[in-house]
Amino acid sequence: MKKNKSNLKVMATAALIIFVITAGYNFPQNNSISDITANKHALKNLISGIKSENLGLKRSAVYFAGKYKIAETESTLISQLKEEKDPGTRILLAIVLYEMGSENGLNEVKKLSTNDDDAKVRRMATQIYHEYLINDSDDTAMLSR
Repeated sequence: MKKNKSNLKVMATAALIIFVITAGYNFPQNNSISDITANKHALKNLISGIKSENLGLKRSAVYFAGKYKIAETESTLISQLKEEKDPGTRILLAIVLYEMGSENGLNEVKKLSTNDDDAKVRRMATQIYHEYLINDSDDTAMLSR
């Protein structure tokens, strides 16, 4: 009984997190790094941060790539999702790929939802992918009207 309540709380929390993150997002167009800054080393530094061994730096770089929807980081984010060891960072990467509307990235999130060793990562990836499917079907329904 206690385990069922615990699972329900975890699922409710995950759904709430996804809802809060996606509120106000309708997959706006991704930006180029040149839209954000004129610094010629910005993209190289951001990608280095995403690949960093320093967990705080890595998470910050992933967060900023998602916040500003830097299109040039998509392939790096996807490759990091495949090789990341930290469960929290894998969840962050999945959320960022969702926010960016990355179809290739969301295919990797789908794989993560079934193949990851960590139960929390699987649950979050499942919720993220489910939210993508709901939003994608809403967009398709709106286009067909």
